[in-house]
Amino acid sequence: MNRRRGLLTTGLATIAATAATVMLATGAGFAAASAHPAVSGNETFHLVTTEPSAARYVVIASGVFTAGGVDIAGNTTDVVKLAGGGFKIYHGYALKITKEHVNNATCLAVFGATAKFKVFGGTGAYRGISGTGKATISILEIAARTSSGACNPNATPVVNEETIVGKAKVTL
Repeated sequence: MNRRRGLLTTGLATIAATAATVMLATGAGFAAASAHPAVSGNETFHLVTTEPSAARYVVIASGVFTAGGVDIAGNTTDVVKLAGGGFKIYHGYALKITKEHVNNATCLAVFGATAKFKVFGGTGAYRGISGTGKATISILEIAARTSSGACNPNATPVVNEETIVGKAKVTL
């Protein structure tokens, strides 16, 4: 699970958060940012990926604004690209591990964590965005097996699914 923690730290970068119902993953395209009368309030970010490297996430944001796009993961800072602009998410804070389990018979691995994040550096329609929040990270994967048949959760998984849901107070 050490590899998972490293990817989550990088992937936490990917905070902006997600649900399995993300239509963007099927190629539906990027949703345009919606005009919303509120200048500040709650924003929820849903991110999802099935890439073991967790380098890119599909993201849907809703609350003060509604938009969809991609989150490009960085070591401590992600770049979120949406129709009409984008912003950055700093996620270099410590993770709090909430669940970590590998079934040694089936190699099913479950991992959960929470972490704080900061939203800043907006461009275009998101110029001036700022805020802070907390993300919940969930990973479900089938771990690779060693040549002797043991589960190896530190190797690239056979298949994985990672979701992040971030809730923040933002000003736009």
